[in-house]
Amino acid sequence: MGMLKKLCMTSMLGVMIAVPTYATVVTGSQSDVNMELKYPLVYTNNMFAQKAINTDIANYVLYAKSVYYDQHAYQVKQNYKVTYEDAQVVSILLTTYYYHAGAAHGMYNTKGLVYNKITGQRIPLYNYVKVSSAQQLEKGIHTGVLHLYTSDHKRTNIPRGWNVEYVSDNYYLKGKGAIGLVYQPYELGPYSYGNTFVEFSPKAIEYFNRMNG
Repeated sequence: MGMLKKLCMTSMLGVMIAVPTYATVVTGSQSDVNMELKYPLVYTNNMFAQKAINTDIANYVLYAKSVYYDQHAYQVKQNYKVTYEDAQVVSILLTTYYYHAGAAHGMYNTKGLVYNKITGQRIPLYNYVKVSSAQQLEKGIHTGVLHLYTSDHKRTNIPRGWNVEYVSDNYYLKGKGAIGLVYQPYELGPYSYGNTFVEFSPKAIEYFNRMNG
């Protein structure tokens, strides 16, 4: 009976080890009269990684507060979305909106944050896909290898008179092997487009890595 109990305990331990460890992302918030910040707090089993991730995110929260208190923006908001997570990585889109009194409209700044949950470090874009130039990226969009989306998830094209000026290293994971490069308003289209996103499918990622590997 004792041996059977030991075998059962060993079997249960094996199951526990095999189960992937996911981060827990909860919402932190701070507010003032014209400021409403909602941002991610990431909890993992690795305390060192957890501290590194949340310290990095805190820098963006501090920036939003600085725009409100030091630069005297009339209104500041911040929110986020977890776009993908597995046992090793978590991907977050963090958007900060600010409006200065008298401006024609407010502005958005969206940051893709992709973290290794084991080390707590940000994962650079080139770990997933390599792009050699802005011209190569623009050609990919024009030929349909890559897809361009507006902030409301509508597929579009680069408008006449606009060009890809640089290869953004600001990105997020979309799931199912896809990646989105993030561009801010006015970079790949008019303000009505909001943030724009260049999507790499798994096939496009293989194609670009084969060209630039």
